[in-house]
Amino acid sequence: RNKDKVKILAYKTFGEFMFVRMSHWKCKKEFWTEDFKLFNKGAVSIMENHSGFIKAMLLGGKNTSERIAFTMWENEEAYSNFSSHKDLEKIIKMFEHMYEKNGSPKPFEYEVRSQS
Repeated sequence: RNKDKVKILAYKTFGEFMFVRMSHWKCKKEFWTEDFKLFNKGAVSIMENHSGFIKAMLLGGKNTSERIAFTMWENEEAYSNFSSHKDLEKIIKMFEHMYEKNGSPKPFEYEVRSQS
């Protein structure tokens, strides 16, 4: 179902690239079973209220502290509107107790150049 939504949006935003933010961070071991719960109930719920949000995923290395919060937006403008909103800072602070020392989020932003 989400795959269909993404394909439809790819056509809907013809002439504009969808946009992805990948935020790399490190999770304290004692929160390895809690991070995805907060992501789903907290972060995703907030992002769903923003225009242009498509989907989000929390990726994690097996038996490591490495995490990547992956979010997809209809276009760069939608992402920019979200990233300049106080809600992004709210989400970052929401996870603050889980970050390892020097493990706070490091965002990388990309245009979606192609998809299958």
